Amino acid sequence: MKKTLFILLFFIYLANVSLAQKLTAQASKNKVAVGESFQISFSLNTSGSNFKAPALNEFDVYSGPSQSTSMSFINGAMSQSISLSYIIAAKKEGKINIGPASINMNGTIIQSNSMTIEAFKAGSSNAQHQGNNNHSNQNSAAAAAENISENIFVKTIISKTKAYLGEQITVTHKIYTLYQLRGFKDIKFPDYTGFWAQDIASNAQIQVVNENVNGVNYQVGELKHTYLFAQRSGKIEIEPMKIECVVRKQSNKKSNDIFEQFFGGGFEDATFAVKSKAVTIEILPLPELNKPAGFSGAVGNYTFKTQLSKDNIKTNDAINLIVTLTGRGNIKLVEPSKIDFPEDFETYDPKIKENVVAGTNGVSGSKTFDYLIIPRHEGDYKINPLNFSYFDTEKKQYVILPSPEFNIHVIKGPEDNNPAASSLNFRSKEDIKVLGNDIRYIKTTDIQLQPKGDYFFGSKLFYLGMVLPFFAFFGFLFVQRKKAELNKNAVAMKSRKATKMAKKRLILAEQYLKSNNKEKFYVEIFNALYGYVGDKLNILIADLNKEHISEKLIARSVDSETIQQLLTTLDNCEYARYSPSAVSSDINDIYNNAVQLITKIENGLSS
Repeated sequence: MKKTLFILLFFIYLANVSLAQKLTAQASKNKVAVGESFQISFSLNTSGSNFKAPALNEFDVYSGPSQSTSMSFINGAMSQSISLSYIIAAKKEGKINIGPASINMNGTIIQSNSMTIEAFKAGSSNAQHQGNNNHSNQNSAAAAAENISENIFVKTIISKTKAYLGEQITVTHKIYTLYQLRGFKDIKFPDYTGFWAQDIASNAQIQVVNENVNGVNYQVGELKHTYLFAQRSGKIEIEPMKIECVVRKQSNKKSNDIFEQFFGGGFEDATFAVKSKAVTIEILPLPELNKPAGFSGAVGNYTFKTQLSKDNIKTNDAINLIVTLTGRGNIKLVEPSKIDFPEDFETYDPKIKENVVAGTNGVSGSKTFDYLIIPRHEGDYKINPLNFSYFDTEKKQYVILPSPEFNIHVIKGPEDNNPAASSLNFRSKEDIKVLGNDIRYIKTTDIQLQPKGDYFFGSKLFYLGMVLPFFAFFGFLFVQRKKAELNKNAVAMKSRKATKMAKKRLILAEQYLKSNNKEKFYVEIFNALYGYVGDKLNILIADLNKEHISEKLIARSVDSETIQQLLTTLDNCEYARYSPSAVSSDINDIYNNAVQLITKIENGLSS
């Protein structure tokens, strides 16, 4: 009887253990459109290590793994669960199997259940059957039962879908959200291949306004405002922009706070990865009909002015021809005008000065071309009128702006009256060419003479050059040996220098704190903590992430409170680099926490 009771209790224990240790895989949707983002998560109701996610080769992974932890108390007993989630999208149609994930729990490898996702072509009739999925498989974590694309999305808005080559196009990237926007983790804007781009200056803080879209009021923030000028004709595609948004949303988890329960539950920060749709613009070539000779590609609306510094001059003196272009359009891309100067003038490439800005009305300003001219012979000369032309996109025709004709009177200078000086003086470029074909031009610089019978062969410098390579070779071997000896202790040296490097970064962060440069302050605090932990624990850059850092510190017996404080400070610094409003902590507290963290970790590792 006792033996039977013992066996029964043993099997009950095994059943409880198997139920207690469980890794569950869930998907927010079982049927999705190709390219539609959804969430998969893996929940563990106890602690574990060496988590291995299933292969996701047939999906685009927008974010993850994002970790969340929940704790609950029932009848005085505490239970804890950890969830790792990914935001993904199917690449192609069909039924796609997601294999099981695995994790090590106290030396035992356990696996999750596998999942099957049915992907259909975007816009097909299968979309109406999405609501018939098996709801028992849905994730109770953030955004599990929500259509992310309806609650938060980004758009690329263009001022026109058809434009001329070189015509100004306005591109605006906006984010639309029903959640409270907290900040951004990563933003990737398009490269604008095929365009010359000019960004409009904007405030670091994004201004959020309300906008009604199809009867729904969204909070809208403008991320970027850019002016584009096409560099080639044809259809050009603007690639999608991608962004990871941190938002504050209502939590699906049951809160233990009586006040949060009264107001409908608690709130939590969630990260969503979204991207806009690609946009195609048709670029028309400029018309060939009535195109002026010497057209330099200017498109927009311009005025034109030319000015000569003086029209009476002596030979070998310099004058300036200044051409000023003012207006709105692709002014930065306008090339200098080709001017036919008299052959007896020595000319140089123009000095270009720009004063171009990007404002709310587009790219505008002025561009000045300063031509330096030196007459070499006396006489009366003429510079023909410069006809500057541009294409007016509003009138859809070419406009020609003429300039006056310049007459220049050149008299003989004092050097021309001196035969000796005249013989040494540079003339026009044609004169120099003739001298090169007949007699070398006389050198006016000092000539270096060498004593007769003095040769390099057999000299001290010659023998030194023969011996020096041998000394250099042995010196190289000596240096390589020293480097090898130093590399043996590279790990220990790196660990010793970790605290010193962290102190230098903290001193620099304190300077940015005093100057109220918050962006650089958070960057230095982030680098100080990451660099210190990486050097102190000898973690390679490729493996330097929060999960690996946490495992290393736990293995070195650093207390969990210090580890959690370190991860929180790193998250705050990372959020603040993109949106200072995402961090509620006082900036002085963050600095003091960083100093205390390095001290605590140093003491914990040395104990």
